[in-house]
Amino acid sequence: MQNISSRHTTAQGSELFVSTQFKARSHVQIIEESHARSRAAGIDPNQTSAPEKYKISPEMLRQRIKDSQPFYDLVTTQMSTLYRILQGSGFCMAVADADGYVLHTLGDAHLLSHYKKGNCMPGYLWTEEAVGTCGIGLVLIEGIPIQISGKEMFCKRAHHITNSATPVHDNNGKLLGVIALSGLASAVHIHTLGMVILTAKAIRSQIGEIEKAREIAIRNTYMTALMESDQRGIITLNGDGDIVQINKKATALLGLDQSNASSASLHSPDSQESLNISALTRTRMNWKQTLRAKQGFTEREVTFIRGDSRFQLVCTLDPITMPDGESAGGMLLVVEHDRILQLANEMAGSQARFTFNSIIGSSSSLKEAKKVANAAARGDAAVLLHGETGTGKELFAQAIHNASPRHNKPFVVINCGAIPNELLESELFGYVEGAFTGARKGGRPGKFELADGGTLFLDEIGDMPLDMQVKILRALQSGEVNRVGDMQTIKVDLRIIAATNVDLDTAIKRGTFREDLFYRISTLNITIPPLRDRGNDVLTLAETFLHRIRPRLGKPDLEYSSSALQAFSQATWPGNIRQLENSVERAVNICEQRVIMPDDLGLDYTDTRTAQNIASDSDHSNHANVPAEVANLDTNSEAMLGEMEQALIARLMNENDSNISKVARSLGVSRPTLYRKLKKYDLSQN
Repeated sequence: MQNISSRHTTAQGSELFVSTQFKARSHVQIIEESHARSRAAGIDPNQTSAPEKYKISPEMLRQRIKDSQPFYDLVTTQMSTLYRILQGSGFCMAVADADGYVLHTLGDAHLLSHYKKGNCMPGYLWTEEAVGTCGIGLVLIEGIPIQISGKEMFCKRAHHITNSATPVHDNNGKLLGVIALSGLASAVHIHTLGMVILTAKAIRSQIGEIEKAREIAIRNTYMTALMESDQRGIITLNGDGDIVQINKKATALLGLDQSNASSASLHSPDSQESLNISALTRTRMNWKQTLRAKQGFTEREVTFIRGDSRFQLVCTLDPITMPDGESAGGMLLVVEHDRILQLANEMAGSQARFTFNSIIGSSSSLKEAKKVANAAARGDAAVLLHGETGTGKELFAQAIHNASPRHNKPFVVINCGAIPNELLESELFGYVEGAFTGARKGGRPGKFELADGGTLFLDEIGDMPLDMQVKILRALQSGEVNRVGDMQTIKVDLRIIAATNVDLDTAIKRGTFREDLFYRISTLNITIPPLRDRGNDVLTLAETFLHRIRPRLGKPDLEYSSSALQAFSQATWPGNIRQLENSVERAVNICEQRVIMPDDLGLDYTDTRTAQNIASDSDHSNHANVPAEVANLDTNSEAMLGEMEQALIARLMNENDSNISKVARSLGVSRPTLYRKLKKYDLSQN
């Protein structure tokens, strides 16, 4: 064996390329230790080639090449570049993966043939355990660049060869593979190892760039996934208003083509630049200045202009700031104008809950009103509801809306008589930011906008001031509204249902209501009858309210006395259904017995009618929706009350085991009175 310590100075000079942090042992020590390991492993120094047992199949080789990407592509490209410099100089290059399997070779033909004879070819394992001391094997063990020549190789077949090899790591220090450059030992030079090291550094730098690009691509993929998962349109803008990223929702809202959406820009319409999308805020905001000043806004209406098309979206702009404080643009959240109105309606409770099934009663006057209302629901004509306070005008309005083609759209209510005149216009038509002192930032849509697509219920329209009547008439005629403080018109499509408790014909004659507005809102007129004209409906409603209220107040067994039922029938109900419901709830609250008495109802008995008057007003009905004790009774109110009293006494006698005292107390009558009623109705005391 050659005395390794006497090797020529070029080999020693190669150590200059090795970082001082790796020089714990000398080059000579490294070689001697490797030879010792090779002998211990039983490597034959006279072997002429790498053993066949260390060769992998072509399929496994292809898989290793695939697993080594992008290192393999980069290193083979660099090898080709380096070979153009070294071509014809008697050198050959090889690249191995992190396990030592040769993946690729390149070089002069005569040296490649020598490689082939020694099985230094793709698919063979070139580690110290397989072929003894060699450049690739030493680099894998030591983890440093190294140059060995002549008898420093363990096998004699390589004693005329010099080999310069270096590891290639990624930016995280992970070993990717080994590059080796071989030639005749007589041509060994210190710069040979230097070229290999520089090649490895170039590859590492390129891999770093690829990893950075991949990391950016992964982050962009995550960002895209997040943007696409949001139900809103999302646009990221640079400081000039150019679109950097845009999700599909925003692309659709802006009417852009997905393929070129990211090349679009947002500018003000008066910009001098070439435009493809104009975005006009009501305050004519300068997008560039806003973005560069890191200013944002919340839920501001923006009119977008593309060619002849104009459309409104509600936008929120969040500035994006770099770590150094510089502006990087902003993120624009875009929502359909209709969706904002829908959310506003939901928050305001602008939904119709009642249907025609909610209107209880079977009197002929009520049936006629429901018949006309049902017919009105099928069309889109304006409806005017006439009726006293408390007759259920809004109930009818909701029922018409819910039976109409607009049932899944907003039902918006405004009481024209309950809002001060100075606020009525802004309530109806909305306002823009700065329209008046106290105007909300960003403005606010009015009832006309909120009702777009649905129904606007103008309650108590007879109390509306004349100047507002003119503006409502103009809006109904044009189908457009202007917010207070704004010249821009907003198209609306809605149905009008109005209601009044005053005689509008008289108001027109007095000059307090416009005749042209009357005809605009009264294509169909529906009169809702007062409760006093609805016969036995009052008892049906009283029973309905009792069954609804008593469980809520923890009195599920509470019933009416016969005298209470008679009081219901004799009252004239100036407050109509609203008064009746209030009376029932009062009675349930204050009644301390199991039976409600007339005094519990809180009625004013100076305004009552006789049973005979009730009887004359009653009509034939089937008494649907009433309890079993009241069902199938004679339609004459007096007879009906008698039968209800008889049914009540019979039930109480049964529940109290015919205890006269208990039943009398429950009914609020004396024992003699109860005996007379038992005899009258032919009821047994048993």
